[in-house]
Amino acid sequence: MRGWMVGLIAAVLVVLAAGVAIVVALTATGDGTAIVDLEAGDCFDLPDDVAEADELVTVDVIDCETPHLAEVVSIGSLNTDGSPYPADDELFALVEAACRSAGVVESDAFGLLPIAPTQALWDSFDGRFVCVAIPYGGVAVTGSVVTG
Repeated sequence: MRGWMVGLIAAVLVVLAAGVAIVVALTATGDGTAIVDLEAGDCFDLPDDVAEADELVTVDVIDCETPHLAEVVSIGSLNTDGSPYPADDELFALVEAACRSAGVVESDAFGLLPIAPTQALWDSFDGRFVCVAIPYGGVAVTGSVVTG
């Protein structure tokens, strides 16, 4: 099962600039909140060792008034009709379009990182996806990443 493609996360600015989506795994191991359980408004940091990790399936949700590097701005489902799991390019395009249609628009301050579902999430969690806002420059923010 594919996890987050952490090599893409390692260079957050490159990921955001390229409009690349990442994939989230279903099975949470260890402490924290599974990516699939995040809700809009949840804030978290990416771990320091994210570049060396093979996969990342959980994050530690923190109070948004604590400095943080990521905020969930939208969630949704892509598979409410039992459609087949799409190829990666199509999947990433669907998730990116769904994140953009949520009304949150990238700005000079932050970019959007779409997180796509695995096939297991497609089948058992209706293709749940997560849209995350990440401030440019790797500078932690207090409060909402989106409203600054």
